[in-house]
Amino acid sequence: MSPTTMPARRRPRQTNFSAVTSSTRLHLCAVADDPEVRLRHVAALLAFTPTVRRIGNRMRIRFEHGPTALWLTEALANTDVDLIDVGGDGGTVEITKPQTVLGRYGFRDGRWVFGQGFNAALGISRGAVHAAGVFNGHGLKVACPSAPMMLTLTAVMARLGISAKPTEGDPRAAIAPADVPAALDRLGIAEVAEQYRRLRETSVMGDQS
Repeated sequence: MSPTTMPARRRPRQTNFSAVTSSTRLHLCAVADDPEVRLRHVAALLAFTPTVRRIGNRMRIRFEHGPTALWLTEALANTDVDLIDVGGDGGTVEITKPQTVLGRYGFRDGRWVFGQGFNAALGISRGAVHAAGVFNGHGLKVACPSAPMMLTLTAVMARLGISAKPTEGDPRAAIAPADVPAALDRLGIAEVAEQYRRLRETSVMGDQS
């Protein structure tokens, strides 16, 4: 086989797994959160989203997933929160007074305090996956803003019965393919598990052909 044919075979699989990532985010926008869970879901979404910028006294967040930008705007429901743009290529949310608006979510002097307990663990895990979870044939990986945050996330997920391991190099919490369905079930979005399972089977079969 010519080396030039390999990318053509693999590109559709990457697109398919991207669809699973998008589906996961969409389901997390629709999942029923108790108020306490919702607080931590919002907090972790903002803490783990890599495209958060501080501009003067404002916070601007760019999402590659448009429905998530809309969800955050509706979840915050504050006059100091604006949905600047939203579309097929993502969306942008601007918070005019982040310290005031996000204080109840655990935002303290530029850092996040998440809280403890099962509801907090569920909300944090949902928010982290919502913000930075990416699927591929090797499972689910959640990019973390720092090594301490990676360790916090793996510990928090363990409280839910989710088997996530810290990675070397870039800080990520990694969930093995066999553990992905159970993890999605713990997050309350088991509907996505079958989609992931089918695509991974297709990917594995393609690799063996």
